[in-house]
Amino acid sequence: MPKVHKKVDVVTVGAGWTSSIMGWKLGAAGHSVVALEFGEARWTNPDFAHNHDPLRHEVRKALMYDISQETWSWRPNRNAPSLPIRQYGSFHPGRGIGGASVHWTAQFWRFLPADFQHRSHNIARYGKNKIPADMTIQDWPLSYDELEPYYDAVDYDLGVAGAAGNLGGQILPGGNPFEAPRSRPYPLPPHPLTIHGQIFQDAARSLGYTPFPQPAGILSQAYRDVSGRVRSGCIYCGYCTRYGCEVDAKTSAVTSHIPAALQTGNYEVRTYCKVRRINIGPDGLATGLTYVDLLTGQEHVQPADVVVVSGYTLTNVRLLLLSKSATHKNGVGNNRGMVGKNYTYQLLQTPTTTVFEGRRFNQFAANGVTLSLIYDFNADNFDHSNVNFIGGASIYAGAGQRDPLTSVLSMPPLPQDKGGNSGPPEDGQIPTTADVGSLAGRGKEWGQSWKNNLRRNWDGVVGVSVQGEIQAYTHNFLDLDPVYKDVFGDPVLRLTYDFYDNEKNMYRFLATKTDQIARRMKPTRLKTTSELGGYNVHQYQSTHCTGGAIMGSDPSNSVTNSYGQVWDAPNVFVTGAALYPQNPGANPTGTLLALTYRSADAIRDRYFRRPGELLT
Repeated sequence: MPKVHKKVDVVTVGAGWTSSIMGWKLGAAGHSVVALEFGEARWTNPDFAHNHDPLRHEVRKALMYDISQETWSWRPNRNAPSLPIRQYGSFHPGRGIGGASVHWTAQFWRFLPADFQHRSHNIARYGKNKIPADMTIQDWPLSYDELEPYYDAVDYDLGVAGAAGNLGGQILPGGNPFEAPRSRPYPLPPHPLTIHGQIFQDAARSLGYTPFPQPAGILSQAYRDVSGRVRSGCIYCGYCTRYGCEVDAKTSAVTSHIPAALQTGNYEVRTYCKVRRINIGPDGLATGLTYVDLLTGQEHVQPADVVVVSGYTLTNVRLLLLSKSATHKNGVGNNRGMVGKNYTYQLLQTPTTTVFEGRRFNQFAANGVTLSLIYDFNADNFDHSNVNFIGGASIYAGAGQRDPLTSVLSMPPLPQDKGGNSGPPEDGQIPTTADVGSLAGRGKEWGQSWKNNLRRNWDGVVGVSVQGEIQAYTHNFLDLDPVYKDVFGDPVLRLTYDFYDNEKNMYRFLATKTDQIARRMKPTRLKTTSELGGYNVHQYQSTHCTGGAIMGSDPSNSVTNSYGQVWDAPNVFVTGAALYPQNPGANPTGTLLALTYRSADAIRDRYFRRPGELLT
């Protein structure tokens, strides 16, 4: 028999960033909140002190899911068989309190106004024929202006670093001229640029583009955040993405909202709790969560008035689908078959690889926010009338974090005329540090010439990369795999996903721009890959999985309303990037935090006054 706990006001899935925001805002109002976390407790001290271990973090993925216990399956289309993912590649969901926020890169973006009116904006400017019949993009059920106050609150609660480009409608030099109007400047100045970041900036500016510093969720100087603590500015140790921050400079749930939530006295975190089902009563409303204590194997039930599905995107969608009942036969939120639809991703690629032979850029000391980039070709910041795609991407050069272990695999081989043992890699792209462990096929170089190349050029390799949009299609979706199961016997989530013509055409266009900028940077040699191949799961691209439980204007086109409130189970709320109808050309984190601020305020101020009713 399961152990049944005392009923609480709110129970959340996981103790990540959105859970802790709910715990902070609702706990401060006197509501009891319990977070059921799959992984362990981990804090800056002692867990992240001097954790400069690439083998543990880059190769063995110490902060990620244990995919021997729970994984996902993938197939490129409906006609192909699915296979389970047995080693980390495409994306890296986090495990433990704080979730993926602990090991993220901390690029901190706001979406653009047109991103929120994606379908209607493109139709108004280019006509209906610009959108293919199988492309299921749609407008968000809220605007940038509605979300801006929450963006602003997040920025100041966390201490976001950057240079404002649009302050109340006034375009400012040095910032992003394409950004939407912000009500206040960034609370902290931007981070310094790397050497190669400066070279990229100068090259882009010479071509008439408008480079600006990367907005960052890493403190550029000491700052007192929402937790009340003064945190240190970044020390540029070079061990950032896939690592916890040893000085708390990198903002995460562990540094900010979890401490703030715990201070309310009403937020409880239980670790090693595997949530298996949302429990549903005869009226179709949620009654709580069923979970397993991973240390004892005991099954538990946590009753609650409100259930917040606040795990990673793929976790949230899977839990909704698994939670079948008499009133929700296909899962919670899925009475109209919308759960799993509009699954999208991020086009994160390196079309152009440059080598500055013998040059030392000190990339070991940088991180993913000490860079310059351009937005000239992102979203609809340029005229798409004469191109065969919609959307776009930012363009930037390198992100540092070069370490001895991963540098070996990020070295383009010498061409034949330079004494190398083989030609350039077939795909022409710089392997990212995350590719370690999945690049055995690249190890074709050896001998003295290879060693000389590594000694001379390991710190002179710079990629010119893009981070772009992915559109939603009928062909790309999430569902439960009919064959593969996890350690508890529950079906794993199946990803049916591939790149389509819009993404391939967009990539081809962007590759001409990365090549143009790279040549102006004047490297010794470069290689540009002009075509985008099919999607694969073995190479890291980003952890920006989005969609599957999308928000919308009514139940016919979405799983939730604009507050993440499930249409057919109004006391269930979904948070995070699963809500996105499609993914814009930027990191999703800043927007999902702003959305959670908005939802938490609405639950606190309005839902609890009239429980069970839909928020409007």
